[in-house]
Amino acid sequence: MHRVEYTNPETDTKKKACRAAIDYGIDVNQLDYILSLTPAERLRRHDAALIFVRTAREAGIRYYGIDNRSPETS
Repeated sequence: MHRVEYTNPETDTKKKACRAAIDYGIDVNQLDYILSLTPAERLRRHDAALIFVRTAREAGIRYYGIDNRSPETS
């Protein structure tokens, strides 16, 4: 008896893309984790990261006395 395998072109394309990402060095486990979060959880993580970046930037301005991203300092 001959076995017939059915393939889904969309699934095959996604598998190839995933393999290419892994070969390129992308951590797909991290992507899988982020995509497993609900939109609300992702927004909370984004807000926490944004607060951190703003706090670090303000600390740099206080320490160095200038904002290197500001066009006036160029």
